[in-house]
Amino acid sequence: MASTFWSNTIWYILLGIFCIIQMIFGLSKAKNRKHAMAVFIIIAGMTFSYEVTIFCFLKAYNYYPMIIPHSPIDDGLAGNLFSQFSVTASAMLISVLDLKYYWFLIFSLIYTIIEESFLILGIYSQNWYQTWMTTLGLLFLFWVFKRMYATDFKHLRPIWYYIFMLFGLYTLHMPAILWPFIQSGILVLNTKILADPMNSYALISLVNLLLMSFICMVIYFSKLNFKWKSMLALALYVIIYFADKLNIIYVKDSFFLFFATIDIFGMLLCIFILHKLMAPSSNK
Repeated sequence: MASTFWSNTIWYILLGIFCIIQMIFGLSKAKNRKHAMAVFIIIAGMTFSYEVTIFCFLKAYNYYPMIIPHSPIDDGLAGNLFSQFSVTASAMLISVLDLKYYWFLIFSLIYTIIEESFLILGIYSQNWYQTWMTTLGLLFLFWVFKRMYATDFKHLRPIWYYIFMLFGLYTLHMPAILWPFIQSGILVLNTKILADPMNSYALISLVNLLLMSFICMVIYFSKLNFKWKSMLALALYVIIYFADKLNIIYVKDSFFLFFATIDIFGMLLCIFILHKLMAPSSNK
């Protein structure tokens, strides 16, 4: 572990520190910190969705942070999180400071150098993916973030509001609620649903997110009475129960109610937090 920490993990930690510095400085300069944080969470969910797709399903590249060495899938996703949060923090910094467009290229080139350095260090590898794709992709990401940062969420059509919230929930729920259960051994995802274990892992995680977020958003935002909302919450318990019994997921003995309750009400808490962050503000 000590040897891989200094050869692999330390570089991802430094990337994480770079991310934190950018976030602290960006939020300190933002006129509306709630809005800046909301856009960060939503865009991070978009980048995470994109990266999980090409990482898990399309096998574009591999990360080797050696943070969770006993599980290559989780270790790769950990590296993915460092990458996703760092580039999104840079996008937030560019937007908050209202930097000129040539800064898009400067930051893209910085990450190009970082990616090539990770290749040389052997802590990241590419399959069909090429570094120039990152350079072009980041130019687009910075543009999207800047456009969204200039948009007031109250002017969005409801369908777009909920789509953006869905991406934001991916950022909040997966690493903060679902992942800790997986790492603790309380929850195990069946990696034999599909031929490829990583595809199975990603698919089950995605289905969990979609079902949980959709039903919980109905519970949170709808005008249904308490009885119907309680029935929807009960339906989520039933879905998780049958997922366990059908061996789609494995919940550790005697931990079912604990896991299901945290999973459901954790999602409701994520919706509450994101909804408050997305709420209109007089400052911009």
